[in-house]
Amino acid sequence: MIDIYRSNDISVVVDNNILVDLYELNSLYLLFELFHTVTIPTVIYEDEMFADIKLELNRFIFQQGQIHTEIGLETYAFLVNQKDYQRLSYYDRHAIAIAKETDFYCNSNDKLVRKACEKLKVKFTGILGILGRAYIKGKIDVVTLYELLKKLASDDTSCFIDLKTLEAFKIEIESEKNKPESS
Repeated sequence: MIDIYRSNDISVVVDNNILVDLYELNSLYLLFELFHTVTIPTVIYEDEMFADIKLELNRFIFQQGQIHTEIGLETYAFLVNQKDYQRLSYYDRHAIAIAKETDFYCNSNDKLVRKACEKLKVKFTGILGILGRAYIKGKIDVVTLYELLKKLASDDTSCFIDLKTLEAFKIEIESEKNKPESS
């Protein structure tokens, strides 16, 4: 499997909750420093995204994505018709289908999105994967990482990550940082 922390040239399809989290952390720029291609589903960009986030995004190069292939359409149909995934939103289904057809990471914090990605063998990560990648790739230092994690756990953001998860992530990412580079 592609290593989210160390691999190069990873591309992502970004869900609205990730955009909101990064905006609230004043760290939207990380998406564009960390990933080769950033795709935002057109339906999310047009229907869900706040105007101030759109304004901030205009500073960067990204693409709007739509479902274009048979793989994407089949994925979307599967998500609509499978009882386990009927609670996924229209927007979530689009993000997963676009990620599947492009072989990009699906970027979402939603548990049901992640469950669907696992079932469909779509690579996925959330806000912690982005922050971990930023730290491992040297885009942020450990002090900044911990400040961002603290802010995620506070009422300053709309993110819902419990302290236990954050503490486990700190241990995991420090262990990852200390691993020797593979040749």
